[in-house]
Amino acid sequence: MRGSGLRLNLVVLLAGLASLALVAIWTLEPRVSRLWVNTAILAAGAALIALPLGTLVALAIAKTDVPGRGPAALLTAAMLLVPLFLVAGAWDAGFGIQGWHTLTANPRLAHEPWLAGWRAAIWIHGLAAVPWVALIVAAGLRAAEAELEEDAALCVPPWRVLWHVTLRRAAAAIVIASVWVAVIASAEISVTDFFQVRTFAEEVYTQAALGTFDAGDAEALTAAGLWCGLLLSTLLAVAALVVARRFIVDLADVSQRRSWMWRLGRGRWPAAAVLWFVLLLVVGVPLGNLVYQAGGHVTASESGRVRSWFARRLVERVADAPREHAGDLWLSTQLGVAAASAAVLIGVPLAWSLRLARRVPLMRLTGLALCLTIPGPLLGIGVIRLLNRPPDSTLAFLAVLYDSYFPPWLVQTIRALPLVTLILWAALASVPQAMLDAAAIDRAGWWGRLLRIALPQRWPAVLAAWLVGLAIASGELAATVLVMPPGRSTAITVRIFQLLHYGVDDRVAAISLVMAAAFAALTVAAATVLARRP
Repeated sequence: MRGSGLRLNLVVLLAGLASLALVAIWTLEPRVSRLWVNTAILAAGAALIALPLGTLVALAIAKTDVPGRGPAALLTAAMLLVPLFLVAGAWDAGFGIQGWHTLTANPRLAHEPWLAGWRAAIWIHGLAAVPWVALIVAAGLRAAEAELEEDAALCVPPWRVLWHVTLRRAAAAIVIASVWVAVIASAEISVTDFFQVRTFAEEVYTQAALGTFDAGDAEALTAAGLWCGLLLSTLLAVAALVVARRFIVDLADVSQRRSWMWRLGRGRWPAAAVLWFVLLLVVGVPLGNLVYQAGGHVTASESGRVRSWFARRLVERVADAPREHAGDLWLSTQLGVAAASAAVLIGVPLAWSLRLARRVPLMRLTGLALCLTIPGPLLGIGVIRLLNRPPDSTLAFLAVLYDSYFPPWLVQTIRALPLVTLILWAALASVPQAMLDAAAIDRAGWWGRLLRIALPQRWPAVLAAWLVGLAIASGELAATVLVMPPGRSTAITVRIFQLLHYGVDDRVAAISLVMAAAFAALTVAAATVLARRP
């Protein structure tokens, strides 16, 4: 009880500091405050979409016997690490300014397409976050004590058990999911840049791309504004990680036996219809847009433009896409493998130290929060300023690394590290404490217990963390787009992001399908390995 009170006090303190930071930003940097208000609107709008839909999916998969929940869980997991720019391109292929539906229903663009501006940014961020919310909330639902649920089920109907017992026990997971949605919305620029929505991260990216920071432009954000904005997001993330620490311990204590489930009876098929309707929105519609666009062909006739679709054309375009972008794909693979390996090498001892920590490790949690929440463009600018040193600087030797692939490797490693560490932390937290105590009695030290006891039992989690790190690093865009060396091959993420601005034609749709399939395969492989019983 004392530990819970301490964590609650820390969360309240950090939330209070975040509020003070917000007041300071509003007073000292009104422009930054307006950008953060826009960021908050985007995050809130995305959360209003993602939280109810993701929680609904989590309840259906984790706590009911709805038909098809196994394939639904696999499909949801497959969408976890698909980058946002691919999701944005998939929706734009159907309902953007040059989407097939827009050109069919509004051929002369007499009015604004359905996907435009704030509406598009909130919609895409919200639906892209549904799989993450479903995963986090499902983990919280599984951690609820089956004994409490079964006792409640003897007295009240199952829906009241879910409402009064299960969801309340999963409250921490819902809070973490909410913050995660906000983190994605505040750190990413692919959707906001695509639909011209001004947020803090988007403004940093725009000014970095235009070079106004280095030129000392009067319209550029000040250093104080950048630091205040970063402080606000970091404090909120630290508060979430403090809550997540208790959540991870709870997950480690979950029994291996089956948890309580709601037997729906006659309601199984209506519930399945609702579940698959949500998955149709999250997966089916964007994937269908890309498939239709990749196999589509437009011909001119006397009556106007006629669009037709051929399965053979789809197969040819998808088969040709890897060959057309072979250089970019190979470079992204090399950078991703190197970044994922570095993230695992750092994440294993870091997660082990978090597992053994008796008190809340604020410094380490703050470091993770910073890596997690720093807007990608701001991370890119920081790496550029670190390495791009003048000859008379004491750090001039770092300039050798500037015009190389070291900067994109570094930003991708930083981006992959937080999630890799969280996966390893949760896995290492499940190692029985009695086994570690017995090893300590036999004089096994810090490293000995890790290398001889923990890692041999949890190697599937290490492999899964590496696969997740590979997907995150390979899909990183917001910082990579700023630090790629000019005049050389570029990452496939940067190439696709550049092509999307010219419209999603059949070739862009084909390489987007290939990349989405690759990220889905990595995620499913990681989930399969992680599900392996220790």
